[in-house]
Amino acid sequence: MKKLCIALSFLGLAFNIACDGEETNDVSLVTNYATVEIIGNRTTVINVGEPYTDPGATSEIAGTPAEYTTSGTVDTSTPGVYTLTYETINVDGFAASARRVVVVLDTEPSAFDLSGSWARTNGSPATIVKISDREYTHNNAGGVEGENQLMVTFYNVDDDLLYIPYQENASASGISVESLDGVLVDNNNFTWDLNASAFYGTFTRVFERQ
Repeated sequence: MKKLCIALSFLGLAFNIACDGEETNDVSLVTNYATVEIIGNRTTVINVGEPYTDPGATSEIAGTPAEYTTSGTVDTSTPGVYTLTYETINVDGFAASARRVVVVLDTEPSAFDLSGSWARTNGSPATIVKISDREYTHNNAGGVEGENQLMVTFYNVDDDLLYIPYQENASASGISVESLDGVLVDNNNFTWDLNASAFYGTFTRVFERQ
């Protein structure tokens, strides 16, 4: 019967298991994970027709600069929400990535003014304040009152698409939020889905003007 000899390395501590007193050769399985960090802001907001130059990212493996790939494009001639993803894969196939969102706003004057009193269809009240033609604040983006109430800035991208950029600690309890889909139905109705921790789940939030 063949004897199995194993050498394990875990958190810098070596554990050698010998076979019946035989000498063993240590085997160290080590992988150096990559890190990727964007240069500049996580979210960039521009108007249609404005130039956009991607500042890129930095990547390292074991303290040494590493190459990364970029996926995604930005069409500055078309309103929308564009995602750029930067990724590095180490020699063992483990990937690390970071992403940037570029919001391209329509320059046509909006047909809507969303400022005023609103409520989610569950009755939870909200107030929207207009910052500029396509930028607003919303003091209850999840339609839930209390310590988990989300206070956010959002954009009316093109009179159809609404977008909440990623915002840390948007609630008193420390929940971070970003919208997945937002639809402006008309001046009195809109919906969005949120990525805002398990507390909010995947329910579509429906708001109506009061």
